[in-house]
Amino acid sequence: MDLRAAVRDRVSTAIQGVAEPHPGELATAAVDARDGLLLRAYQGPRGLLELAPEWTTLAASIPGARFNHFPEWYQSYLTSGCCDPARIWFIAAYRNQELVAIFPLQNQTHSVSILRPRFLGTIDHDELQLSDFVFAPTAANANLLDELTRWLRTQRVLRWDVLRLMKVPDDSSLAFAARARLPSMTVATRYEASAYFDTSGTYEQATHAMTNKFRSNLRRRTRLAENRAPLRFQCYRQQEELNSAFNIFLEIETSGWKGVTGSSSAIRCRPKVLAFYAETVREFSARNECIVNLLWHGEQAIAAQFGLHIGRTLHILKVGYRDLNSLLAPGILLQDRTIRHACEDASVDTLSMVNDPDWALSFRPKTLDVWKYFAPNWNARGLLAHLGILLKRSVTAGARSLRPGRRPR
Repeated sequence: MDLRAAVRDRVSTAIQGVAEPHPGELATAAVDARDGLLLRAYQGPRGLLELAPEWTTLAASIPGARFNHFPEWYQSYLTSGCCDPARIWFIAAYRNQELVAIFPLQNQTHSVSILRPRFLGTIDHDELQLSDFVFAPTAANANLLDELTRWLRTQRVLRWDVLRLMKVPDDSSLAFAARARLPSMTVATRYEASAYFDTSGTYEQATHAMTNKFRSNLRRRTRLAENRAPLRFQCYRQQEELNSAFNIFLEIETSGWKGVTGSSSAIRCRPKVLAFYAETVREFSARNECIVNLLWHGEQAIAAQFGLHIGRTLHILKVGYRDLNSLLAPGILLQDRTIRHACEDASVDTLSMVNDPDWALSFRPKTLDVWKYFAPNWNARGLLAHLGILLKRSVTAGARSLRPGRRPR
């Protein structure tokens, strides 16, 4: 049956009227008796606190775990003031009474004319950048996304119309489960990309795709800078030096166009965002996983990076440079030295830029696709909203196919 026809058929038989939950209420439901899988919803900070010990053990068991697999990441977000904690849910999956997965979700509000569907999805904030669910990508867990969606469509605690899973990288646990078995009627669309460098080998191997012209430009910028003062790269990780380095990073980021005389988008200009990063430093420095990279030009730091080194991946979350030194391209010079540092560090196999910044394109990084997924609830508003998503997707694809020099995807 055509997918849109299936949507129309579902609309005609949709079930409406789900009960409103009591704040903090827990929901438990058997999803697959054969597998012994149970799902339970935990709400906000209280739920996170209750889950934290088992969650930490689960995250530590995941091969190649990322920053968004650990409870500390969500603790930083919940305590920052960036969200309404009561709208944050952690759905825990237990198999034979053992925690096997955590699904961080958020009741979202989006301006959609007329219909006003209720969205439930991955936690969505600009500073979080990428999303994932927390489970090992194994054969036993291949159906977890489908099982979660089935449970969400039948439980009576969370009220929602559209499941909206955003910013999902191709190497994530969530994407693994989506490839294994998409929930019925799910729409998957490429969202953007995530850039990275393979630093398990030499610098030359990590940057083999860079053009000779750009390499020459890097050498020229380096000579221009060193004719004025020595350049020095320093990675700060130890707790006793990290707070000072983090304050230098904040000062550099605020010094230019992001500061109060520009867009006011710098971390220091947004108290809730500052609270998020300060808490991230506190949480992950305790795990010895927080880093600040600084590029010094003589006695002045001219560029900075803030990141998390988890497992064998160094994630660069934020960057900044001094506009007064823009002729030296300090951000580019720092990125070059960070790649070199990662290649020389035997504990780093991957340098992840997390998103796909334009300024990094000249380094020719490898990229992963980043996806978004939409799935409807079995009610009239959810199915009508889903029909709208399908129609919008068709219109967008048609417009793209008409652009000169572009082939339809």
